[in-house]
Amino acid sequence: MKNLIYSLLAVVFFSIQLHGQAPGKVWYGKGSGNAQAEAVHKALMSVVDDFANGNSNGWKIYTDDATEIDPNGNITFGKKAMLDAWDAFMKMVDEKPKFTYSNVLVRMLTNDIAIAVFDTSADIKIKGQQIGGKAKGSAVLRKHNGVWKIEFDQLTPEMPMPEN
Repeated sequence: MKNLIYSLLAVVFFSIQLHGQAPGKVWYGKGSGNAQAEAVHKALMSVVDDFANGNSNGWKIYTDDATEIDPNGNITFGKKAMLDAWDAFMKMVDEKPKFTYSNVLVRMLTNDIAIAVFDTSADIKIKGQQIGGKAKGSAVLRKHNGVWKIEFDQLTPEMPMPEN
């Protein structure tokens, strides 16, 4: 009986190790050597490049039922609704917005699910008024048929706190 319990515990332990985060480093930066994290970085950078160029091609990486929380706190459900919101936004801006992204870190939850966090900034002008600024972003990605897709993302504006 004792051997059976130890055997079951060993199977559970190794199953968790196969499906969960690899032991050791938890968050992977670009060039980490972790193949799955590098694939997530590559997928995210394709989105970054598209949005940085002010076009809507970045939405191709989103699942049809993805959810987004924008910097205003609005929750948008579904890629079609996100595309409609992007198109409406692009009609309001005075010029093509400029976006930057940096410090992208990836945590592999399983071989098919990852969380990414990043720093971003936006240079946006609407009716002559400068809006945007620095924000922290996060995304949940899932591998669909071998392709990383965004299931959820959000941006939280950075608000400097007064020094004591």
